[in-house]
Order: sequence, then C-alpha cells, then structure tokens
Amino acid sequence: MAATKHYESYPEGDFPIYLAYGFRPAFLLMAPYMVLSIVLWGLYYSGYITLPFIGDTLSWHIYEMLFGVGFLGMAAFIFTGAPELYPGTVPIVGKTLKNIMLLWIAGRAAFWLMDIITPYPAAVINVVLFAWLTLLVVKPIFKDPAKRHVSIAYGFVAVQLAQIWFYLSVLGFADTPALAILKISLGIFLVLILLSIRRVNIEAVNEIIELEGKSEEIFFARPPAYNLTMFMIALFTTLEFFYPDNRVVGWIALAAGAASLGILNDFIAYDEENILGKRLIRALITVPVLISIGYGLIGWNYLSGLHYNNGDFLHVLTSGAWTLSFYLVMIVVTIVHTGRDISRERSSWVCLSIFLILVATGLRTAVAFYPEYSSSLYMGSVIVWSLPFVIYIVIYFKWLLTPRVDGLPG
Repeated sequence: MAATKHYESYPEGDFPIYLAYGFRPAFLLMAPYMVLSIVLWGLYYSGYITLPFIGDTLSWHIYEMLFGVGFLGMAAFIFTGAPELYPGTVPIVGKTLKNIMLLWIAGRAAFWLMDIITPYPAAVINVVLFAWLTLLVVKPIFKDPAKRHVSIAYGFVAVQLAQIWFYLSVLGFADTPALAILKISLGIFLVLILLSIRRVNIEAVNEIIELEGKSEEIFFARPPAYNLTMFMIALFTTLEFFYPDNRVVGWIALAAGAASLGILNDFIAYDEENILGKRLIRALITVPVLISIGYGLIGWNYLSGLHYNNGDFLHVLTSGAWTLSFYLVMIVVTIVHTGRDISRERSSWVCLSIFLILVATGLRTAVAFYPEYSSSLYMGSVIVWSLPFVIYIVIYFKWLLTPRVDGLPG
C-alpha cells in the first residue's frame, strides 16, 4: 500500500512518538484549537463574553480559521504526502518538526495579542512560518523531473501572498480592507482544498477497495471536473472582488456550484459500479456537494437582488465544505498512517461526526432566513460544530500518541 512507502527514507534515530511524523503534532494541536477558537468566538458573538485583548474580532475569527488552522492542515498534508508522492523524500520529524509547531504556537499568541504588542510580531512570525512550510513543499516538487503536483506548490505560494497582503492592510501599507483580502483568501484555500482532496480521494478510495478485495480496478479522481471547479471558484473570487454588485457574479457562482457536482461522476462511473453508498466514500463526496450548495445559494442571492446576507451563505463553504474536508483528512490520515485498516475503521462515530458538521452548517446558514433567532442559531451551531472535534480527541488522540500498529516507523 502507498501509505507504507515512507519508511524507506525514514531518518535514523529515536524520536518522541508525537514527533515521529508530521500529521501527529499537527492533529494534536488542530482539534483542540478549533474547539477553543470557535467556542470563544461563539460566546463573544452571542454576547456572553468580551475579548478585550482582541480588537477586530471578526478578522481574528476568519484569519485564525483560515490561516491558523489552515497552516496545520497544510503542514499535515504535505509532511505526510511528500514522502509518498516523491520516493526518497526524507520525512520531517523530530527537532525540525517540533520547531515548526512551536513557531505556529508563537504565531497564534502574537496574533491574539496583536492589539497589545502591535501587529509586527504576528506578521513576521506567521509570514516566516508559511515561508518555511512553502520552502519544504517546493523542494521535492521542483526536484521532481516530471514536476508532478506542481499546482500544490503554486497553491501554497498563493496562500502566502494572500497572507502578506492581509498584513500589509493591517499595518496600513495597503488600502484594501482586511475582510476583502480574507474573502479572497477563502477562495484560494478552497482551490487548495480541491487540489488536496483529489489526492486524498484517490488514496482513501483505493485503500478501501483494495482492503475490501472487491475489485482489481484502480480508482482515479480525474482532473477535468476538479480543474473546472477550481477555475470557476477563482473566477468568482476575482469578479466579486472587483465587481461586487454585478449580477454576472451570481451566474459565475451558479457555474461554480454546477462544476463542483461534476466531481461526483468519478464515483458514479467507477468500474461500471456506483460506489457512492460505501461508508466514508459518502463523506468524501459530500465536500463537493457542499461547495455546490454554498455557491448555489450565493448565486441565487445575487440574482434575486441580495435580499439575504451572503456572509451567512459563505458558511456552507466554511463551516461545511472547508471543515468537512479538514476533518476527513484528519480521519483518513490518522487511520492509514497509524497502520490501521481503513475498511474496518469507518466507524459509526465517524458517521456521527460528519452528520454533526452538516447539522452545524445548517444551523449557521439558517441565520440568513431567521435573523431574529441569530444568537440561538449561532450558539447552537458552535456547540454542534465543536462536537466532532471532541469525538476526534477522545477516539483518535491515543492513536496519535502510540506507535503504528504495523510496526513501521512514523
């Protein structure tokens, strides 16, 4: 299986198990940080607490969800994927991995205290952090003669440029509002998520099919539907930035939603068999469905006269598609790369977690239609949204803190 190739280049030495592979500390930090961030934001938004040490709380909330949590997801994906995609790549483990995670923690503290210690420490730490990660990504990709997966490197660079632009705005060196830059950043992250989830789909589905022993065919997530969806998302993001009141933006949003549904054809047409009904595969296809619903609602709102707040509909993309893609990566990587059988570990807890993410998305989106209940809907969505990550902590943390069950390093 592909998930065992990394041991051939695994560095010699004794490493603490939580630093034995990139996904371990990333996920150990990601789950509790997501719960902490969203609960604080929910309590603040609903008026239960104040956050006196944070000035622009909305930018703090969006930035930390995108760049704070996003960094850990990006790091886990590339630190785990690079040794598989590029044989001979030495996994990032031990001291280097620890220093990256400590710098991430410093970046979070600096951003939280930005209004007290000025934005400069946060800007320097977080830009350096993403530059370090981007360099680690670019090296194996551009050393590859075939330049496979070069689009991922470009995606990492785009995220870094968006972050620099954000800090230039915060520091007063750019006129673009910080929130407008964060909306562009969301579009970039969605493109990067599609690039990543396509590769996760290939690994996860083939692992399931191989271990079930039901087919000798290889599942392949074909590029055209993904490329079209990414192009439409990029086009929508660009047009909305320059022409936010133009009805054409609505049509482009609908086109992005329609393109996303095309991704499902890979699963429907696989080996003359519809594999959509398999557990976990149902969850994998839910990501493009949520992207379709999110852009569909935004497009409908534009074309019907913007009677609702598009920020509420954006949460189908953030609370829904963005969150679910990260959660699925956490589940798939944790199962496969701790040496377990993914065909047997697709438990009811995973199904419940995915259901809870969908319920939380529905509650948050309902704020657009029932603003008079916004406080209750928002707090309800925060609580329900947090539960899957609590479940992950309870079930999977012990796997992250113990060696692989198959005896391989990492």
